[in-house]
Amino acid sequence: MFFLVIFIFTCAAKTGLSLNLSDSCPSMCKCEPEEIIHCNRAGLRALPGEIAASTVSLNLSNNYLRILTTNTFRNLTFLHSLWLDGNNLTFLSPGTFHALSKLRELHLSRNSRLTYLHANTFRGLLNLISLDLSHCNIFEIHPLLFSHLPSLERLDLASNNMRYVPQAFRNLSSLMRLSLEGNHIEAIGRDSLKDLETLYDLNLRKNRIWIIQNGAFTKLPRLGVLNLGHNFIGDLPNQLFNGLIQLKTMHLEANRITAIDCTFRHLLNLRNLYLNNNQISSISDSAFSYLNKLHFLHLSKNNLSSLPIHLFTELPKLKYVFLSHNPWKCDCKMFWFLQWTATYRGALEGLHCAFLGHHNVTVLRVPHPGDQMECTAPPELVSKDKCGAAGTSTAAGPPAPPNKVFLLVVICHMWYFARR
Repeated sequence: MFFLVIFIFTCAAKTGLSLNLSDSCPSMCKCEPEEIIHCNRAGLRALPGEIAASTVSLNLSNNYLRILTTNTFRNLTFLHSLWLDGNNLTFLSPGTFHALSKLRELHLSRNSRLTYLHANTFRGLLNLISLDLSHCNIFEIHPLLFSHLPSLERLDLASNNMRYVPQAFRNLSSLMRLSLEGNHIEAIGRDSLKDLETLYDLNLRKNRIWIIQNGAFTKLPRLGVLNLGHNFIGDLPNQLFNGLIQLKTMHLEANRITAIDCTFRHLLNLRNLYLNNNQISSISDSAFSYLNKLHFLHLSKNNLSSLPIHLFTELPKLKYVFLSHNPWKCDCKMFWFLQWTATYRGALEGLHCAFLGHHNVTVLRVPHPGDQMECTAPPELVSKDKCGAAGTSTAAGPPAPPNKVFLLVVICHMWYFARR
């Protein structure tokens, strides 16, 4: 009898639980036992009233929601994840998320009518870790917008309408990843990034950046990845990246860079450097000095005709070098490179050109150590003060030696005046 009673109570409990789950799940949504509700692509214009207060994860993406008020999520205090991306949101009332103190991730991307956010929009989200505001139409951010998010680690502001780096990061003491990709930012000032000391990954790709003030990155001591690709950067002053002592990956591809001097000399932990798709025709012989950890170097699709002597000799960890689509001129200035490739054990791609061997015979291969070239020019000397020397041009050849007749005239002229 005892076991029969237990069995009846167990069945009743399971039946009751099933009924509760069924009753708390809106008809147009799909629910999972772990308090997860999927209402995406349900044609919603307002929040369903049947959502259980115990819901932990709520997906409302790709609907027709327009306005969220302070009452919208008032009873959903257990929410950890909330998806509102792909709606028609035009306004978020101040305090919309005030009751969601346990929320950890909030997705608001692809709301193209969302242009401005009030300073108190995110008040109450003390445990929020990830915030996605990408692909909206935000043109301005209030300086205090993120001041209520002390736990935020990831912030995505990509593909909006911002024309400058917002000054709204002051209290983001936990932020590690920030994306401003695909905006209309033109300049990075000395103080633009001053409040991002914990940042590890900064994405400024596909903007219109052409001005970067010296000292712009000095307040980013923990930055490991910097993406400045696909901008309008032309000059790289030697002090530009000072302060990036932990940087491991640098993206500068698809800019308007024409010369490389000693810009990277302080990036002692740099492992990956992308300089492809620029207009580089000049590289200093010490451009990559001190980069003892450099592993990957991409120089394809530039204007290089040769490389300065010993450019790679101080790069013991270099494993991948990409050099394709450059107008290489394989003459005596590149003989050092031929010797280097004979002993290089990494992957080298893209250097395709004809070398002249004995009797002007064209050699279409990388020579072996025993091969010789008819080079009469003396080897290039290494500058003592490498970074103090002018950049080594690779577009033009070395200056021609003085004409013998001219030298004879000068000597005779000096001898004549010495006898007077």
